[in-house]
Parts: sequence; structure tokens; C-alpha cells
Amino acid sequence: MAKPLEKKSAKILAFILALIMLGSVLVYALKGTYTTPTREVAYDTGGFKETLKLLTGALQVYYLNFNTTDQNMVNLIDAYWRSLATDPLFAYLRFTSLSSMYYVLYPQTALGYSPYMYLFDVGSSKVFFSYDTKQEYNGVTIKVKRGYGFTENTNPVAVGTLDAVMNYIDLISGERKENSSYAQYIDRLPDMQYDFAIVLFGEAANQSIRMNGTGGMVADFYFEGIVVNSSGGYDKVVAINFLQNVFFVEAENVTQYYNVTRYDTLNIAFMHDTNFTKILTAKPEMRAVIIQPVETGNESRG
Repeated sequence: MAKPLEKKSAKILAFILALIMLGSVLVYALKGTYTTPTREVAYDTGGFKETLKLLTGALQVYYLNFNTTDQNMVNLIDAYWRSLATDPLFAYLRFTSLSSMYYVLYPQTALGYSPYMYLFDVGSSKVFFSYDTKQEYNGVTIKVKRGYGFTENTNPVAVGTLDAVMNYIDLISGERKENSSYAQYIDRLPDMQYDFAIVLFGEAANQSIRMNGTGGMVADFYFEGIVVNSSGGYDKVVAINFLQNVFFVEAENVTQYYNVTRYDTLNIAFMHDTNFTKILTAKPEMRAVIIQPVETGNESRG
């Protein structure tokens, strides 16, 4: 059974449901008490890192935790959700409970469009999806509506373009393996209850780094995650895998606490501060060692 949403996050939940449920929440009452409809789950990813490792073929991933009670985080998550919630596929969805979500964008195909999907962590609670056809694939029930696919019996449930959803099923069922290099980077991330995260792979990660005087790709993995610290304030993790001689360095005055760990080419910075604006904008200090070839001129002879 999925955990109920905290009261203080009712604002964001109400906003989500108002946008994507086309009416009131489906409420099932028995003798005056609320009962959440349940479903059978054939595959469960098992957690944040495990889910990310299934998404290593993506271009970018956004993670939003709807259970957070911190008002600053609620506002941040609300802003990101507003940018996604106009998607027409939400007209076909109805939730009975919702904890968190991943938005997953894949590289553009040869046909000129970018597959994408949403993963919604709903535990074992029921999700209703209006569909035209239904099929079984690798032990997963897929409901299809106008080019969108929905996984009936996975957690998180997936809904998005059919090709992205089919790829997710291949991975969660074990028919296809995740990118092992990116999976190793994800395993190195600190084990924390992230409330918000951005993950960039390949060219998307490379474009997040700006450097002069060098050619080729600079990075192929970028992670940024924020956590509300249970003791007060906020924690932030930034991880980058560099493909050139670039690295994080220790520095002062970035945040109240700042620490750098390096695993070969993977650099991880951990930051803590009580100022939300400061933690939101904080970036690790980086250094680059670029060796330029020596150009020799023509020598004149007497």
C-alpha cells in the first residue's frame, strides 16, 4: 500500500489532481471510511537508484517527490510540475494515490521526434487509464490510447509514447540491460531520500558544461539532487563524470558545508546550507588542465 500524502503537501496534490483527473478523485467508501483501490504489481523497480539505472538510455530525467512538506521544496516541485502538466495524455489518467514521479526524455529518433514517458510511484494503489486496446508483453499488461502506452501492473507505472513504455518494460522485466557505465555512476551517488533531482546523460550532460580552449565531449553524466535535511536546512549533491582533465576542487564560501569526493573520472560534491536560495544555485568549484600543442615556427638559416 502506498503511503498517504502528508497534509502539508495537500496543496500540490490538489493541483495535480485538478489537472489530470478531469473531475473529482475516485473515492471508494465502505461504512463511511476511505479505502484506496489496489492492484497487482508484477514488477517493482525497488527504489530511486534502481529506477534511475533503468533509465540510462534517456537523454534527461527529472524527479519530483510529492510527499515533501517543506514549503520551499513544494514551490520548486510545483513550478516544474506546471511545465509538464499540460501534456494531453493526462486526460486519460486518474489516480487514487501518488507519491512521486520521474519525467524521462529520450534522444530524438530517425523519424524526428523524441520518445518520452512519466513514471509514477503509486505503490500498489490503483491507477485508471482510459484505453482503446490492451495487450500482454513480457509479463506486463499494456493499455494503449492514441499512441500512448500505460503499464497496468508495474511500479512505478509508466505512461508515455508507446516506444518509450515498451523500452521500460524490456528493462524492468530483464529482457534488456541498462548502460553499465552510467549504472556505476548512479551506484556511487550518496544514499539519500532525494526530493528533487535532475539527471542528464550523454550529449545533454556535455551541453551542461561550458569550457573554452578544448574540443570534444567534456562530460557524459550529470546529476543534481536536493534533499530536505531532517536536522534542518538542505543538502545538495552534484555529480559529473568528466571525459577530459577536469575535476572538482575544495573551496570556501560555496555553502556552509562543502565536500568533494572523486572516483576516477566521476566527481561528487556534497553541499549543505540553511539558505534555500543559496543551495538551489550552488555549483561545485571546478578546475581544468588543458595541454595545448606547441607550435614551432620555421627557422631561417644564414
